Amino acid sequence: MKASFKKSRLAMTVCGLLLSLTMFSSAAHANLIANGGFEESSNPTTTPTGWTNIGHSDGVIPYTIGPLPAYEGNYFYDLGGYGDASGPVGDGIMQTVNTTVGTAYKLVFGLSSEDVRGDSTLRVSINGAFVDFDLSSTGTWFLKGFTTETIDYVATDSVTTISFVETRNTSGGYNDPLIDCVVFDVAGAAGGCGSSHIPEPTSLALLGIAMAGLAGIRRRNKI
Repeated sequence: MKASFKKSRLAMTVCGLLLSLTMFSSAAHANLIANGGFEESSNPTTTPTGWTNIGHSDGVIPYTIGPLPAYEGNYFYDLGGYGDASGPVGDGIMQTVNTTVGTAYKLVFGLSSEDVRGDSTLRVSINGAFVDFDLSSTGTWFLKGFTTETIDYVATDSVTTISFVETRNTSGGYNDPLIDCVVFDVAGAAGGCGSSHIPEPTSLALLGIAMAGLAGIRRRNKI
């Protein structure tokens, strides 16, 4: 009976360790984008951590500054923000990540606009392939909520550049595009805005730790 109990406990421990490793591995591939939620930054004119500005050096803006409904976290990114409040065509932000050729990826992000007056267009490019989002103002003055946008992409290179650029603006900076919670990862992977992608060697190290733990349990059971 005692030996049977030990085997049962060992089996339960094995299942628990494997389940924990599986859950950790899933979380480890949450987002290839660094600082996708813009929460690692707070300066309104300094380039957000992990990103490269295109055009003027705009920073992040806190949701507490006005009535804009929060999409995620405490900060969002305004194309044509405080770095250049006139919001000229050409302002944007970009980031390059490692990808596997032939693998399907998905880009997901929250999109809104200042919605004071006029129209603008946001061009989202993934290694040259792009989608344009036309943003027409309804005059709500920062009250328009975010929509969740999704773009599917199959990698054609080992590195992929993702960019968000304002390509049209008839408002003089009063309807600039706003983005938040940018996620880019393998299609079907669950993840949030934070950057928590861990390279495969780390996952292998975790597996080694789990196996070492099991070996220790076996030794104790033999005593």
